[in-house]
Amino acid sequence: MLLYLLPCAVVVVILVYRYHKVMYHFRPVKTGKLYRSGTLGPIGLWVVNRILKVNTIINLRLESEYGKKGWYDRQIRFCQRKGIRLVNIPMAQDTPPTEAQIELFVAELDRQDSVCLVHCEMGVIRTGMMVVAVATRRFGVKDQAVWKHFPLYGHKLDARRERVREFILRCAAQPGMSAQ
Repeated sequence: MLLYLLPCAVVVVILVYRYHKVMYHFRPVKTGKLYRSGTLGPIGLWVVNRILKVNTIINLRLESEYGKKGWYDRQIRFCQRKGIRLVNIPMAQDTPPTEAQIELFVAELDRQDSVCLVHCEMGVIRTGMMVVAVATRRFGVKDQAVWKHFPLYGHKLDARRERVREFILRCAAQPGMSAQ
């Protein structure tokens, strides 16, 4: 009996781990319009395209990150095969987006029939800042509700991320207004 339970437990653990990695930090922001995540692998990309009908991917990672593990080449090939629009809005880590970056993201989101997925490497800080900026401008999010769109997944807003925290608080205080 133990010989059967142990392999079954191992399989369950592997499946749970793989699912977590497949949809890494995935969350809907506004169902049917905007989703967020960390960098997704091929299965995660297939899921968001096939099931959620994502037709635009907003990549917030810097060009210097493109060589890590070949993820960018795989993402480009997937987007080309599926007819998905891939938009690069490179953001430095722990640096709030500029007004121009926010406006570019909003323009993509406002395109007719666009369903967007926005991601950075882990889908936490850069993605969170961009989502908060857009959620306050387009989806009426304000005050403390911005924190719902900024899950930390174990990250901390410590002294080195003071600019991040200040950016989120400015967005919360001034919905629909410039966050800079």
